[in-house]
This record gives sequence, structure tokens and C-alpha cells, in this order.
Amino acid sequence: MSEQKEKGEEKKLTVKILRETRKPSKEALNRLKEQNKIRKAIMEALKSEPKTIPELASELNMDSSVIMWYVMTMIKYGLIEVGEEEDDYYKYKLAEG
Repeated sequence: MSEQKEKGEEKKLTVKILRETRKPSKEALNRLKEQNKIRKAIMEALKSEPKTIPELASELNMDSSVIMWYVMTMIKYGLIEVGEEEDDYYKYKLAEG
């Protein structure tokens, strides 16, 4: 067996062992679950029409700074786009495509 092939198989074995022995904590899994829930709620709220941060915060009953963090993150990853400006606030909408 070639040396390169052995290293590749050894790496796969190491990754498999790490996945089996280093499970994420329940706290981390719960935090991820909560983040996904909030992200889905924001996307659901934006399905009907573009909204501002204060509108989203009011609709989702959350602090606007938390909504802002999620919206900025979602823009970074292409899930949301910046729309028109209205009354000193930008409207955010779901990304097209």
C-alpha cells in the first residue's frame, strides 16, 4: 500500500474516532436548536413582506439587538437581503434565488 494511501486511511480513522468520542455537549446542542428556531422565525416573518428590525422585533417579541445580530448574520450568509430604506430604517427581505 502506498504511503499516501495509508496516511489518508489513517486520517479517516482519526476523524471517525474523534466524532465518536467528542460529542457536542447538550448545552451546545440546545443553543444550536434555539438559534435555528430564531432564524426560522425571522425567515417566516419575512415571507409576507420586507420588514425593518423594529417590526421584526415587535412581531417576534424579541429585543431588537438580538434581531439585528441574526439579520446581519443571515445577510452575511446570503439568506436575507437589504431592501428599501423607510423612515430611517432599512427593510430586510428574503434573498432571491
